[in-house]
Amino acid sequence: MKGLFFKLSFVLLFCCQLAYGQPGSNWISLDGKVINEALESPIEAKITLESLPYGGDIRVFHSKKETGDFSFKVKENNDYKVKVESEGYITIEEEIAVKEDMDQLVFSLMPSGAGAILRLDINFKQSKAEILENSYGELDKLLNMMKEYPNMEIQLEGHTDFRGSASANMRLSEKRVNAVKSYLTSKNVSSDRIKTKAFGGTQPLSRESTEEAKLNNRRVEARILKAE
Repeated sequence: MKGLFFKLSFVLLFCCQLAYGQPGSNWISLDGKVINEALESPIEAKITLESLPYGGDIRVFHSKKETGDFSFKVKENNDYKVKVESEGYITIEEEIAVKEDMDQLVFSLMPSGAGAILRLDINFKQSKAEILENSYGELDKLLNMMKEYPNMEIQLEGHTDFRGSASANMRLSEKRVNAVKSYLTSKNVSSDRIKTKAFGGTQPLSRESTEEAKLNNRRVEARILKAE
């Protein structure tokens, strides 16, 4: 396939357990997560499940953008074809044999070019643009990727929770993406390769009022603009 293949992959983790409330049945609850293997961040993906050999049962699911989690029920001891798709990445198709204690399945997806969005696990001081110490490992993964592929260009996109002053949230998200850009440029990545865009609280992943939802809304993402 034409284009640059990154050392970036996703891991699709499955774990199985007997479905509750159906004693004696052969239905299995198949739970999993789609994550970015390089950055260990969640990915929203379309998952198509097709029963084999004749495709009599075809269903479509989506992993959650904020967590990468998904769950669906399948029949134990049946074979299925699973297709995992995410915009900007090469689609993976693989056959699985469902059993109660099946091992984890790992799917590696390579970006097919520009358009991929990388969710960065970066934490800041509350209401500030100061990057916390535990986030530098994540930043270094992005840094190493950009050094390995010197023609890559990205856009850093900053988001906050939607609560509070819209103008203050916009300013904060702008300061935070600029802080991430400053770290990368301090490590000799050209500023010409990094664009920034602030969204404030206009694109929340969730409108729930839980602390987890608020935390997921406060994020920085890297959109690949140029792959080669």
